[in-house]
Amino acid sequence: MKKSILGLVAIGALIATPAMAADMALPLKAPFAPPPVVASWTGFYIGIEGGGGWGNENWLDNSTTGCPPCVGVTHHPDGGILGGQIGARYQFSNNIVIGVEGTAAWASLSDTVSTATAAFFPTETEQFKVNSLYTATGQVGYAFNQALLYVKGGWAGANTNWMVNAPVALAPNTPFTASNSQSNSGWTVGVGLDYQLWNNFVAGIEYDHFDLAYSDFTAAVSNGGTPFLVTDTSRLTIDQVVGRLSYKFNWTPAPIATRY
Repeated sequence: MKKSILGLVAIGALIATPAMAADMALPLKAPFAPPPVVASWTGFYIGIEGGGGWGNENWLDNSTTGCPPCVGVTHHPDGGILGGQIGARYQFSNNIVIGVEGTAAWASLSDTVSTATAAFFPTETEQFKVNSLYTATGQVGYAFNQALLYVKGGWAGANTNWMVNAPVALAPNTPFTASNSQSNSGWTVGVGLDYQLWNNFVAGIEYDHFDLAYSDFTAAVSNGGTPFLVTDTSRLTIDQVVGRLSYKFNWTPAPIATRY
């Protein structure tokens, strides 16, 4: 009897073993990780910029008794800048990015210096002001995923205004004013860092240097006296630092695979 029972148990175990093995969970392989991606910098963009700038311009003028002898005047205008940018970029598979961009900005960079002469015009001042700045540049940069480091360079322009004011005059002189406005042209170079935030918004910071021509001029004075003469003008140089916020319109909807 005992041998029969043991035989039945053994047969049952042999039958149950495959069923138990079928019920055991097989080990699962980890899914393949998707390839890492980087944000594409290819597309058009438009945005705003704002910050500050400072500059330098010097010349000789006849703010005393004549020219010669002439008086050396130096202006260091500074102030705020607010404007916008529009451009397009293309990113290659090796993460090199090229682009073109145009900017236009309102500027309030100004400086006032005293050119008073005790014997003639004891409160005379000269004001120099940069009213606007424009650029048309090319860019080249390198993309680090959502960050883009780039350099730029090309044409630059500005609108400037100069004014002299002598509200007090000692006889036989009379008070006067005079002014001159110019459109100045030259070149610019800069460097910037952009970072893609979310929903195609891009934040950045940029430094630019401008080198612009500034012309000699003669300005009629309001009291009909000797015209104001400005000669030996220097190049007008301006430096600016601006923060930027842009919106990028993609050319291709999907991000590209990294090549790191």
